[in-house]
Amino acid sequence: MKKFLLFLSLNLLLHFPFLNLPPSGTHVWRQCNTLAMSRNFAEEGMNIVEPKIDRRNETNGITGSHFPLYEWTLASISKVFGFSDALARVFSLLIFTFGMLAFYKLLLLFNVSSFLAQGGAFLLLSIPELYYHGINAMPDVLALTLALWAMVYWLVWQKNNKGVQLLLALLFSLGAGLIKFQFLMLPLATLVFIPFNVKSIVKNGLIWLGIGGLVFSWYAYALALTKSSNLKEFGLWIAPISNTTKWTTFLGNLSMDAPEVLVGWPLLLCLIYFVFKTIRTWKWGRMAWFILAWLFMFICFYVVAIERMKNHTYYFMPVIPLIIVLAIVLMKNIRISPKVLMVILLLNFTWALVRIIPSRWVESKRQIPVEFSDANMRKAFNEVLPINSKCVVGPDISGCIFFYFTHTKGYSFEFVEELVKVKQDRIDIDNMRAAGIQYLIIKDGNILQPYLPAIHLKRKIKTIGSFEIWEL
Repeated sequence: MKKFLLFLSLNLLLHFPFLNLPPSGTHVWRQCNTLAMSRNFAEEGMNIVEPKIDRRNETNGITGSHFPLYEWTLASISKVFGFSDALARVFSLLIFTFGMLAFYKLLLLFNVSSFLAQGGAFLLLSIPELYYHGINAMPDVLALTLALWAMVYWLVWQKNNKGVQLLLALLFSLGAGLIKFQFLMLPLATLVFIPFNVKSIVKNGLIWLGIGGLVFSWYAYALALTKSSNLKEFGLWIAPISNTTKWTTFLGNLSMDAPEVLVGWPLLLCLIYFVFKTIRTWKWGRMAWFILAWLFMFICFYVVAIERMKNHTYYFMPVIPLIIVLAIVLMKNIRISPKVLMVILLLNFTWALVRIIPSRWVESKRQIPVEFSDANMRKAFNEVLPINSKCVVGPDISGCIFFYFTHTKGYSFEFVEELVKVKQDRIDIDNMRAAGIQYLIIKDGNILQPYLPAIHLKRKIKTIGSFEIWEL
């Protein structure tokens, strides 16, 4: 409990000024989709196997996604405390704090001192990518925390062989895999520590076949939902890309993403030094094979999912704890002094703050229209538009940001020309009218002017900043 409170205090200290921010920064579209799904659970029904999105077109919004445990749990909490951006951020902060505690316990199981294990948990928070997403509405944060607890309980079960430990290991592994299947690589890596005999291998093999079967079944179901609704909001598949794009993606990940957000320059430089200092004296026991197994699984995932790696750095979350494990083990081997560890922590936390805050959380870098950062303007949308109004919104390439902030649902467009494209012998906005769309929300009404005669809007209801709201 004391360690949890320590981790929570540091987490709150570093994040407190940003806990009331709306969804913003890199991957804001993913945050909006997560929050919208959670809000839809709370407002439209808590059936966890029927996740709903806001860009639902002519459907009821049900579509395939990862297992929505994060969204469903947040919806349950919001039914008690009311839905708010701050609640979602505090929820994620608490989840990540439990992840820090799990990581601390994991390092203790590797015979690391309490001081080094505590430093490892702090280092996890100092990773810019995790410092940023640690208070974002991202299901990956929950998947990471569950995967870390799964590792703890698999290792404890291997030592004590108690049923409750096995049950917890199974539940945490299954939860992590259902949310994002790639996080199964963390508990899978602990198989390196099982006894190498036929009975143990068969028993663990059957267990993991069962886990894999359940995870596979969910994603098969999710793909079927997506096919039936044709709402392809969540990328449950990998798109092919050219070899040139693969190469540029790899170089970008290596030269920019790794030092800047996935590790942090201070920790990366120290890690390189530790590797060169200890490489000749490293004892290649099971710990080394554990690290190599984890790394190998991530490399396999990277090769398969490289199309996502260019613009989705949160896909690297499953390998980030490995970097800290390696750093802590190397620090243990060279018997690093507490003062040196404190300096490394201070430098990496400083880098995380400098790298993340100015580029993602200051108002001009939030990657959302300024109208959505202003509480009064957001209120103005809600005063004009009934909650969950059927609308067509745009230009919004994300297909979810405008819906989330205006608390509406319906169609979205990227280019205003889409509204007058002919489909089924009439322009598309007339098809939307027939589907029950009542309002048009458009950013920069000037782009609408050439099309007004064709789309027959009823009247302009209100102008809010650069947005215009029209009745169809």
